[in-house]
Amino acid sequence: MARTLTASERQLISAMMTSAKATDPGQFEDQQAWYQWRQELHEGLDRITVGAPCGCGKCPSVQLLVDGQAVPPGASQVILEAFISEGIVMLFVDDGKPSYLEVAPNLDSAVELPDESALIF
Repeated sequence: MARTLTASERQLISAMMTSAKATDPGQFEDQQAWYQWRQELHEGLDRITVGAPCGCGKCPSVQLLVDGQAVPPGASQVILEAFISEGIVMLFVDDGKPSYLEVAPNLDSAVELPDESALIF
């Protein structure tokens, strides 16, 4: 069942959209195209809600919905990543729409949703 983003999730996703590095930075022809893509992504933040949580029970990872709908795997996927002391945070974006927020721990241990200030870009 869908729910609204918590304030912490919203701040974390916003920070990822603004500052996280792409796993494949060569996907855009130049810095202007990359900047424009980030701006468009950020403008859609109010359209995002939360779908299914990760089933592992050890992380706060969640499916992201846009306009209440699941985002299908896209022909063009960008993965934005940042690090935290306990692991990695990834924002998956399919065809320009956020689809999944992954908070993966380094080890097989539980991790909480990090504060945006904990992100290492």
